[in-house]
Amino acid sequence: MGKTKYMMSSGLAFEEAKDMQKLRKKSLQGWHLKRWKFMGYGLEQGEPKDIIYSIDYRSLGSGEESEYFELFALSGWEHVCSDNGIHIFKAQPGTSPIYSDRESSIDKVTRLGKPVFSVMPVCLAITVILGLLAQFTSGSMQKFLIGVFVFSLAITIPAIMTSVAVFYQKWKARKLA
Repeated sequence: MGKTKYMMSSGLAFEEAKDMQKLRKKSLQGWHLKRWKFMGYGLEQGEPKDIIYSIDYRSLGSGEESEYFELFALSGWEHVCSDNGIHIFKAQPGTSPIYSDRESSIDKVTRLGKPVFSVMPVCLAITVILGLLAQFTSGSMQKFLIGVFVFSLAITIPAIMTSVAVFYQKWKARKLA
């Protein structure tokens, strides 16, 4: 078994293209993507190769995987790894991009944003309610609510930032001609 290492993700909603370029550079150095890991990528050492990577966001039902991966294979894309509806593929340079038109790019970003857009309003509402409750209580209850508020804020701020990034990516995709 080859050596392995971890590469941190820049955040797929923020810097997906940058991440895919970093993975290509690593492949040129002999470090190839093997698995998606928490907030990053698991790489394994091998022979240097020029490999391009692309990503797709799609929740698959049972029995849909083989047909889905076969569709990509017919276009020259080999499945590398998947996790929670995130699927990463690799191909030789010059392979047609997975997303080559405006509509498919918008659809991809829309699928990326679905989980974030459903969680963010709930997180925001909970954080606001906790903040208000902390203002109108005192003593140990107030200290407890402030602690929970800070924890909630630590989840809500990245959710808002990700929502904004997804909205921006969608706006950018719509601007493409």
